[in-house]
Amino acid sequence: MNARASMLGSPKQPMCEATSNDLSVVAAQLVEAACRICEGDRETARAHIEQAVALLHEKPNFGPSLTPALSMAQGQGARGGLTAWQARRLIAHVDANFARRIRVRELAELLGLSTGHFSRAFKLAFGVPPHTYVLRRRIEVAQGLMLTTCEPLSSIALTCGLCDHSHLTNSFRRIVGETPDSWRRTRRNALEDRFSGGNWNSRRSNSAVTDRPWR
Repeated sequence: MNARASMLGSPKQPMCEATSNDLSVVAAQLVEAACRICEGDRETARAHIEQAVALLHEKPNFGPSLTPALSMAQGQGARGGLTAWQARRLIAHVDANFARRIRVRELAELLGLSTGHFSRAFKLAFGVPPHTYVLRRRIEVAQGLMLTTCEPLSSIALTCGLCDHSHLTNSFRRIVGETPDSWRRTRRNALEDRFSGGNWNSRRSNSAVTDRPWR
């Protein structure tokens, strides 16, 4: 059983339980934050940093403009939404199964609710419909894999439960605002510039002057 699913009853999971996919998504969020800071967009950068921290605490957000699901669930449960434990269970199930097709009926049955009731409660608690949340999680994981692996986009698409490269491209453009090829190239270039450009050389020069090893 997935480690996350085994912890459903606990209010918070230790940070050391984060999976490799979680960590790659965290890396992508931090790189995105750095790029936004360079562009002068500090508000969006802050949102990406908050998303990275939320992921490490097993409380993912659903995009820079949306509030954390579990915090919303705690306030919405009594008003027709989902409780915090229900939100945690859904998050764990989606993260364990995003590589395959996930139907709304499947998620509803997980909580013992009708599809209609579940869909309304889900949107109240998460701020987005179920299929939108699942797709955004897939795109987040794809972003992490795009930065931390050399896998072709067609392979990443299948890993994230998308049909093919074209499906990934269309979904990615709709959610992120640019193609995955462009996003991957610009973010990787930003990383290379950061660690092989002037800042890096300057730091190495300074460390040589002070006769201290670079760490």
